This record gives sequence, C-alpha cells and structure tokens, in this order.
Amino acid sequence: MPALENYRNTHIMTASPMELIIMLYDEAIKSLAKAEEAFKLEGPVRIQEINNNLLHTQDIITELTASLNFEKGGEIAANLYKLYEFMIHQLSQANIKKQVKPVKEVKALMTELKEAWLKVAEKEPKGEEIPERPVSSIAIAG
Repeated sequence: MPALENYRNTHIMTASPMELIIMLYDEAIKSLAKAEEAFKLEGPVRIQEINNNLLHTQDIITELTASLNFEKGGEIAANLYKLYEFMIHQLSQANIKKQVKPVKEVKALMTELKEAWLKVAEKEPKGEEIPERPVSSIAIAG
C-alpha cells in the first residue's frame, strides 16, 4: 500500500487550505460513522473502538478550532468556535457515558457544516487562502 499512502500524502500536502478543511470534515464524519458502528459491538473492543474514534474526531475538531481566524471571520468564526466547543463537549459525554445519540447529533452537524464549506469552496476563486495556518497536523490520509 505504499503507493496509495504516497498518493494520499501528496494530495494532502498539495491541497489548498479550503480543501484541507473539507478533508478534515470528511475524516471527522468517517470517524463518527465508525464510532456509531462500534456501539453495536460487544466486549472490550466496543469501548476501545468508540473511544479511539471519538478522540480522533475531537482532535480534528480541535484542529478546525485552531484554524479559525477571528479577525477575518468575525461573527462566523465566533459562532463556529462555539459550535466546535459544543461538539467536543457532546463527544466527551458520549464517550464517558457510552451514548450513541450525541455522536449522531454531532455527525449531522458536521455533515451540514461540510456541505456549507463545499458551497463556499465552489464560489471561492482559485488560490484564495482561508485559514492563517495549515490544518494538516491530523492524520487524514486514511
């Protein structure tokens, strides 16, 4: 699989900031779906899979939070910050209490936000920079 891994790494390293944001949303949604599936498992693997996927999603949301530009983003950035904080709290509670409902709610929110970013990306002139710093410290390559 080295060729596939090299392709993914190259894709991430050459992506625009907007593409990286969308990749992060994709990865978060994928991890939330895996966490949902893990709730159906039994035994220690259930707890481990739920925990790993929820923590991965929280890391992604933290990275999205860190990429917010409050100077340029104004009220939108402030609202996203509050929403990201809410999502992290919901996922923490879901992990502690092993409840799937908050996971589904956060997944729905992440899906809506991703769709909104896709619409923004369609209107964005090529080469336009959104975040001030790269949002690539999260493993989104697979």
